Amino acid sequence: MNYNYHTHHELCQHAEGTAEDYVKEAIKQGFKGIGISDHTPNPYLPMPERGWRMQMSDLAYYLDDVRTVKERYKDRIKVYTGLEVEYFPGYDQFYQHMLSETDYFILGQHYISDDDDIKKMYSAFGLKTKEQIHLYKKYVVEAINTGYFDIVAHPELYLFSYQTFDQDALEVAEAIAKAAKAHNVLLEYNANGYRKKMIETSIGKQYVYPRKEFWEVVKRIGAKTILSSDCHQPEFLYDEVIQQAEKDYHALGLIEVEQIPSLEKSE
Repeated sequence: MNYNYHTHHELCQHAEGTAEDYVKEAIKQGFKGIGISDHTPNPYLPMPERGWRMQMSDLAYYLDDVRTVKERYKDRIKVYTGLEVEYFPGYDQFYQHMLSETDYFILGQHYISDDDDIKKMYSAFGLKTKEQIHLYKKYVVEAINTGYFDIVAHPELYLFSYQTFDQDALEVAEAIAKAAKAHNVLLEYNANGYRKKMIETSIGKQYVYPRKEFWEVVKRIGAKTILSSDCHQPEFLYDEVIQQAEKDYHALGLIEVEQIPSLEKSE
């Protein structure tokens, strides 16, 4: 593993470490590049979400923290400024502004809403019905189509509670993979899922994500993929858990991409 673009920051309030802590760990592990991509603040959310994301008042400090280490360590490693963002239609001006401050966006669709009302959103970790997982598909595909996002984080998150990979789950996987392929967006094999619970499936015991059935669809359709550690502590950037996920990822035979194409071109 030479690059990790899904890296958090203590400002989200459920992670540890500053940008410099993660950059130092990346250098220690011999990485060529690292992107800091904490959960974006969003003034339109129905509550401040204390404990789950940085506040708007923290954004300037966050951007400065990443830019500082980008300059400080420029001769040793490439550092990029990113954000992990939920997509809701109708907020293009907000997304465009945040993109102007950063190098890239990761789509982390942790929430959806039945009527696109951000004030009525609910967690994608708890989807239970066919209608809900198809709604998740709608949000992710629309987000990909905007062109704002370079990576889709844990794209099979809809299977966290809807755990049976049936025809509807297959259709969701196919739609996401086809959209990602069409727009050259990377689907993330999220190694942080290896720190979460395991479940019984029709093909044996698996983590709630990554799910092998989903990635077999991605392989068949030919969408590009990327491995991420989604680390919330510096020492988790490339520990034995991530190394095991990396082995499993390589064994799947997916189309692997190490660098975000737009960032690679800018170097």
